[in-house]
Amino acid sequence: MCGAEEAGFFILIEGAKLHVCGRCAKHGKVLSAPTPLPQRRVAFERERPEIDIVADFGSRIKEARERMKIERKVLAELVNEKESFLERIEGEKTIPNESLAVRLERALGIKLFEEVKEEHVVIKKDKKGGLTLGDVVVVKKK
Repeated sequence: MCGAEEAGFFILIEGAKLHVCGRCAKHGKVLSAPTPLPQRRVAFERERPEIDIVADFGSRIKEARERMKIERKVLAELVNEKESFLERIEGEKTIPNESLAVRLERALGIKLFEEVKEEHVVIKKDKKGGLTLGDVVVVKKK
């Protein structure tokens, strides 16, 4: 009725259904009112760098243990893990989970995590317009 921009109410006045503002809504029967938006807290999430376990984790663990001159059994007790499981990790047959890797880092004084660096892939289109698997795949060599 007044022409305000914030016409959030839908009312009935003498058979006519109108979108009106809050001040004009009192002149008719309110059919629907705008629902107030819930107050939300905005949490700013810092972008953490993505980390991954190093490729040579087994040899790093074994070398650090031997440098400290402790047996695998003693290390297993320090990190609260089975000796046979540590043997599999040192042989790189099993990858330790994050919590075990952190315990091993603390016990041995080594670093087992590294920041993952993003690789940008350049896609080259074939002159015919077709995209092949070879255009997309990036082969990593160990």
